Amino acid sequence: MRTFFFLVLLLPTLVLSEDNLVIVISMDGLRHDYPEISTSGGFEFIKKNGLEADSLIPVYQSTTYPAHVSMATGVHPNKHGILHNSFFDKERGHYSYSPESDWIDVRPVWTILEEEGIKTATYFWVGSETDWNGIQITYSKFPFSSRVSETTKINQIIEWLELPNEERPQLIMTWWHGVDSVAHKLGSSKEIVKKQLLKQDKHLLDLIKEIEDRSLWDEVTLIVVSDHGMTDISNLINVKEILDAHSIEAILSLGPSIGHIFLKNLEETELAINVLEKNKLLKVLKKTKVPDYLNHPKRTGDIVITTKSPNMLVKKVYSHPPLGMHGYDPAINEEMKGIFFAYGRGVKKKKLKQVDQVDITPTILNLLGLEVPDYMDGEALLLD
Repeated sequence: MRTFFFLVLLLPTLVLSEDNLVIVISMDGLRHDYPEISTSGGFEFIKKNGLEADSLIPVYQSTTYPAHVSMATGVHPNKHGILHNSFFDKERGHYSYSPESDWIDVRPVWTILEEEGIKTATYFWVGSETDWNGIQITYSKFPFSSRVSETTKINQIIEWLELPNEERPQLIMTWWHGVDSVAHKLGSSKEIVKKQLLKQDKHLLDLIKEIEDRSLWDEVTLIVVSDHGMTDISNLINVKEILDAHSIEAILSLGPSIGHIFLKNLEETELAINVLEKNKLLKVLKKTKVPDYLNHPKRTGDIVITTKSPNMLVKKVYSHPPLGMHGYDPAINEEMKGIFFAYGRGVKKKKLKQVDQVDITPTILNLLGLEVPDYMDGEALLLD
């Protein structure tokens, strides 16, 4: 049985005001303990003046696209459908880092707000580049480019904040580089990510100061999160080679720790299971035995395999394999846990134990005075 341990705190619904504004920053790959590296930047400021959680529990599979969509919908990947950064759909085919929001099965938070007449804005957030079910976000910066600096994003955020009330978005969500790239390349230790973490920390403090200079903290709530943590890996499991050795044809939809295998010939199901089970680092499940949290009607394979770190599922040979990775089950891997900080309107200085990634959208809705839909897996957090 799969169990998540997190602190759920209900927040009485606040009164909706056109002055209230929520900013959500997601720093890619920031493990829960990385902010300990810095003692003088934005993280330290929030620790002293705002709210900090010991950790944030990411969804599983703990990769960038599922995590960001869960933060934007309040549900787990089996419900919103974005199972990994890339996956296979039996009807639509392959999905890979797509900007098309119609792959998302559950409405994102910006569509909920826009339907209520509340303007929203994103600067690089999964699923926000195109309209969802005919609902268009008011302000969206795209297409995605990793070359865009945090300084550029901060400048745009300030421009949005300085708009007249009738034009100003009341929700701004933005992706920041975090430490993801360097940790993938060089490893997950604090010493390796320190330089990049300090850069992100300085940018965070810059934004805090810009908002302070405009005397807007009575109106603005800042939430800083990450999509996942990071761990070291040392062993690649080539699933394609295992199946090819027995002439088993299949479409492979692999993440680092979860693999969906769509067989060309279902009569080979038992053979494929027997072959895969010979690798003792794999857990192998028929689709009928897959637990609900991994099950999607169109995107779950005929066979599902999982593994733990330091292993990684692959279907090709890497000349320079990554040294750091994520995607593993946060219920058994502490290093997958991310960060959660909050400061500003509606936030008091306090510390929480753990929060869940699916609590982000309910908390946003609550801060803006809207009710949380019953279908959401998460609940609003008590920030004050």
